[in-house]
Amino acid sequence: MIDFHIVVTEMVPRVLMTFILLVQLACVGVARPDARWIKGTYRNHALGYSIKIPRGLRGTAGDQAGPERGVRISLASGGEIAVFGEPNSLEWKSPEEGVRAELTHAACASAQQEVKQARVGKLSGAKANFICGDRVLKVFLAFRAGGSPVYWLRLETVRAHELEDDAILESIAASFRLIRWE
Repeated sequence: MIDFHIVVTEMVPRVLMTFILLVQLACVGVARPDARWIKGTYRNHALGYSIKIPRGLRGTAGDQAGPERGVRISLASGGEIAVFGEPNSLEWKSPEEGVRAELTHAACASAQQEVKQARVGKLSGAKANFICGDRVLKVFLAFRAGGSPVYWLRLETVRAHELEDDAILESIAASFRLIRWE
């Protein structure tokens, strides 16, 4: 014979816990911005730029809190490229100054921190590589006329894939275009 007291005392807490977890998952889905996948051209009218995402790759945008600033592109190597714009809130005088500031915030010291001039689309900018153990960080920074917003292109990868991933970053930098700023 079934002892209903045992069934109720064991089942009710499980059902209740399941219900609570489902409600929490539903709330997280509502509170989190909707990420979207992008192939082809990514446009950010709020910050006035566009880039071409290379064929065979796709970017993710709209997954961060706050206003959308850019796109993240996952690479086959496991590396990632992030392209984003932001106000020049630290009031850097030049892209070189901004890149140097970025490199000083890195977690480990590197002997290779040469900052060079670079093109980001038609904009003049700066770039640098930062090597920390097996990890490689490459950054580009360019300013819109007037000094703000500024545009970052960042590659994070490993040394074994640096050359192939750098070629992808360079193609994205070459595709960068200013568009109407809304």
